[in-house]
Amino acid sequence: MTIVAAVASMLAMLTLAPVTEDHAWTVPAAFGIALVAATGLGLRRLRVPLPLVLVGQLGVLVLWLGVLFAGEEAWFGIVPTPSWVTRLLTVFTDGLDAATQYAAPAPVTVGISLLLIGGSGLVAVVVDLFAVGIRRVPLTGIALGAVYALAASVVPGGLSWIWFLPPAVGFLGLLVAEGRTRVVRWGRSAGPSATHSGIPETDSLARNGRRVGAVAIAAAVALPALLPGLTEGVFGRGGGSGDGAGRTIETDNPIVELQGDLTLPENVVILRYRTDADPPTYIRRAALDVFDGDRWSISKRPVDDTQRVGGGMPPPPGLTLTGEEAVEEYEIEVTDEYDSRWLPLPYPARRIAIDGDWRYDIGTLDVVGGERDAGGATYTVVRVDVDLDAAVLRTAGLPPEELEGMLELPDDLPDSVRELADEETADATSAFDRAAALQEFFRRRGDFEYTLETEPGTSSSALVNFLENRQGYCEQYAAAMAVMARTVGIPARVAVGYLRGTIQDDGSRVVGAHDAHAWPELYFHGTGWVPFEPTPAARTGSAPTWTVPTEDGEGSTAPSVPSGQIPEGGALPPGALDPDIGEGGAGGGSTRTSTLIAVAIAAVAAAGVFAIPTLAAKARRRLRWRRAGADPVRAAEAAWSDLRDTVRDAGLEWSEAATPRATGRQVADAAQLDADSRDLVAHLVTTTERARYSVAPTDPTGLRGDSVMLRRTIMRSRSWVQRIGAAIWPAATRDLVVSSANRVADGLDWTDAAGERIRQRAGRLLPGRR
Repeated sequence: MTIVAAVASMLAMLTLAPVTEDHAWTVPAAFGIALVAATGLGLRRLRVPLPLVLVGQLGVLVLWLGVLFAGEEAWFGIVPTPSWVTRLLTVFTDGLDAATQYAAPAPVTVGISLLLIGGSGLVAVVVDLFAVGIRRVPLTGIALGAVYALAASVVPGGLSWIWFLPPAVGFLGLLVAEGRTRVVRWGRSAGPSATHSGIPETDSLARNGRRVGAVAIAAAVALPALLPGLTEGVFGRGGGSGDGAGRTIETDNPIVELQGDLTLPENVVILRYRTDADPPTYIRRAALDVFDGDRWSISKRPVDDTQRVGGGMPPPPGLTLTGEEAVEEYEIEVTDEYDSRWLPLPYPARRIAIDGDWRYDIGTLDVVGGERDAGGATYTVVRVDVDLDAAVLRTAGLPPEELEGMLELPDDLPDSVRELADEETADATSAFDRAAALQEFFRRRGDFEYTLETEPGTSSSALVNFLENRQGYCEQYAAAMAVMARTVGIPARVAVGYLRGTIQDDGSRVVGAHDAHAWPELYFHGTGWVPFEPTPAARTGSAPTWTVPTEDGEGSTAPSVPSGQIPEGGALPPGALDPDIGEGGAGGGSTRTSTLIAVAIAAVAAAGVFAIPTLAAKARRRLRWRRAGADPVRAAEAAWSDLRDTVRDAGLEWSEAATPRATGRQVADAAQLDADSRDLVAHLVTTTERARYSVAPTDPTGLRGDSVMLRRTIMRSRSWVQRIGAAIWPAATRDLVVSSANRVADGLDWTDAAGERIRQRAGRLLPGRR
């Protein structure tokens, strides 16, 4: 059990491989797990009490970490000293700091290496305790699963299903080993395997356990992939795959990496670009449009083959382009330091010239790569430059019904947030005035301070802390303003991307990791999504001119943009508004329609699931007849197999031992067939008998049609309950499942006997050894 527990811990350790850029740490981690196991085994052999065994294992683990990371501070490289302890604590602290700075896959610094090796050793201690110390093997699943959960939570897009297998196999190995350990207490087996190996023979128990385990693992791996509703389960969010006509944009959440980019020790270059815009706009990665109370995230976004950027980008939501708008061109080169599938773009992009499969989302104009990251990409973007006008924004109508989702907030949002938003916008007379008041609150009236020392996060509790402490960085400012905008009736989302970067001598601009930024985008009917800038001027410079009301309350309408503004979006002439967007207030029509569509999709999906067994049965019958071809013997057997499946589907008795003639009479009487149908049965019986026993089989022409007609007649004679049951779970599908399961079981049995076969062959190669 000690050895199996150590192996299971090593398998679980492999799940952490995607977290790091290189995997050199796995070797010392495996050695540390082996030291923990050896220490536990030795102390238990000496009958040391369990608490002291734990102390010994932890002590050996710490000494191993000291040898690796503080050996120069120890006497003889092993004996700890005060400076040894200080050094080890320093490396540990550095590891915690590095873990918050780097996104997965992270570079393996000295501190991160200590965390990985030490964490693997701690998992080994816990697994050894549960499996061997207190003999509660099922509890080891908690520790082994926690390693997978940790890796899945930090790797962008989640882990592939393949990484679930190592800890699952280790857990099953522990269960099998525990079964053998229990059985051995009953006495020694007289079986040949146990005689040679000394291991108790538990073939039936082991076979059943392995089969149940194999089915469980297969279900855990396959079901989330087959059922769309489970794709957010144990395997996390995938990156989306395939080139089909319908798929969903699912990739990393860029806000998760925001603080890590801002606090990187080195301001690595993310991208370079050249543009004729003066000044240029921010470069956006993605818009986060869902807030569930814990974080802002990206909604599922269906795309199809028509949404490729090569065919041109759609108009910005809420705008109708006349073709006379001014445009700006951006030539962008992304470095290899950028490891996301979101394509950095100025908003709103009108045309994108780029190689590869890149698709856009209609609601946000976000662009994501089909099969690759954007790192290393070079492309050209044409952006629409439409001047924003505060007067037009102030007269904007109510948002259309399809944007009701952009007003959704969690039910448990603290009342203090709503009250503060109402208080700060009490004097505003329009949606634009409320938005401008919120921006002014964050930039000036609220005495907020920009700092990177706060903890990352956009949950409701983090939002309350931010509003109370008045300290944070762009993530909190953008998220807080978006939430408060929704509370006062303005559709809002959070955009994540980069500031303009640093201008170079040749006129180009360089954007580094420290330029990472987040800002809110608010929707105004007739203008679309408009960016605001609540982050204080110490970080972003002056606020957008059109968001700052003038002394007369009318707002600035100056088209020029000062340094620090976001010149995104824009208004069109009143006559150029999209006629498809209504003027009415929010209602429930869109929600009801969405609900009906969701119910219809669910019903179709359920019908598809229930139809799978029937389709499988039909496919099996079709394959049977195709294989038979014109061969009279095989055609007769195919018809007889069809009759057998039909009789069993009808709930009638079928005897494999009876002759065809006796079976025919029994089926005709049980199904109460008429004269014509009895003739069909008699013809099928005669054909089968001649195929099996005569040298001159009957011509199979028309046999398949007779078989189909006979099936319809027999099934019509049964009750509707019987027919529904036959459609949901037909006999042909049952046979297919059973035969497949038997093949898997035979394969597992072959594996069970592999050890004994190897031993016997080795014995033949060494004839002198008995």
